[in-house]
Amino acid sequence: MEVVVRKALDKDLEAINALTDELHRYLADLYGLELSVGELEDEHYDRDELENTYVAEDAKTEVVGYMSFSKGRDEWAGPHYLLEHIVVQEAYRGTNVAKMLFDVILQRAKSEGMNITTGTLTRNERALRFYDEMGFKTLTIGLLLDLNKRIFGA
Repeated sequence: MEVVVRKALDKDLEAINALTDELHRYLADLYGLELSVGELEDEHYDRDELENTYVAEDAKTEVVGYMSFSKGRDEWAGPHYLLEHIVVQEAYRGTNVAKMLFDVILQRAKSEGMNITTGTLTRNERALRFYDEMGFKTLTIGLLLDLNKRIFGA
């Protein structure tokens, strides 16, 4: 298996959005939710969002993962890249594809003197392990008052 990482192109949008759907279904399932087609489509990428999106591509199976990020700045992290998504097809998990994608943002952040921030759901143990292995430390905690009982039930 030879995987290469490259900047995402318009032709990758279908694969990126399929992986985005897979990610959001997985995250929703952690909380017993089922997302509608509309909710999934709201998370889809379009060509205007590909500037800081990279794909991992296997010559045999094409796009097997992607990563997206944006620039930010705040009083805690200072100038930083916000790592929005790293998604890898299930068959390629545990093969360093996520690390290969992460190395792109890591090298860029180092060369520009920036930090990297990210977040995930508390039940996403796979992501939490990965981020711990990459050296991330908990800085903030997101809280939800679930008045509609969507996540935490009655």
